[in-house]
Amino acid sequence: MSTTFLAAVNRIFRANGIIRGDTDPITTFSDTAHNASIQVATIAVQDELASLVSDKMIPAERLTSATISTTSGTRTYALASDFIRFYGTPHLYCVADNTQIYEYPGGLPKLQTDIFTYATDPGDPINWYFEPGPTNAIGFWQVPNSVKQWVYEYEASVLVSASSDTLPFNSTEQDYAFTGMCARRFKYMFEDVKNEADIQAILDKDRTYLKYRATLLNLIKGRNATKKYGYVYA
Repeated sequence: MSTTFLAAVNRIFRANGIIRGDTDPITTFSDTAHNASIQVATIAVQDELASLVSDKMIPAERLTSATISTTSGTRTYALASDFIRFYGTPHLYCVADNTQIYEYPGGLPKLQTDIFTYATDPGDPINWYFEPGPTNAIGFWQVPNSVKQWVYEYEASVLVSASSDTLPFNSTEQDYAFTGMCARRFKYMFEDVKNEADIQAILDKDRTYLKYRATLLNLIKGRNATKKYGYVYA
């Protein structure tokens, strides 16, 4: 059974002595008894998840089913609403043509100076590029002149927000190692370290935090950790 966001916060509280012994765990994030602590704990969990996502360490980020359907004369298209980044080498695959296209080298700024008419040249797309804006989107060059399906693999958001959301890990052991990391972040946030940079600097030297993080990453790998260092000479 996956650990819920709520269960993770209760585990963080027990690790830090916010609740102990026979004290009842919180049942919602709106509980008044520990409201201030709840806010800090939820931020700690979300910050740790964001850090792991940045390091590309959570397998659950990967999705493979997103598709862009082009229409004639339309240059830009929205990516999936939960898009974080492309998985692996960024590319789009056209099912009908059995071809792949890749990002224009240098992106849109380079394309603008290389091809003055990039926004109007019609034809089969040769490249794509990120289109700046308030949502994740890409543009095609050339501008599509037909209806085609383009499939792409991407990493999706795994952020938790509702108390019933589950942590994006594959085992209880991973959940517990992750909540151990969160408990250490919560400790320093709760002790009123004002500057977020100060908190991270402390965590980077905190042996307990580093042990939990190493444990989590080893569990995620799904294979035995390396026990030897340096070159091995036959």
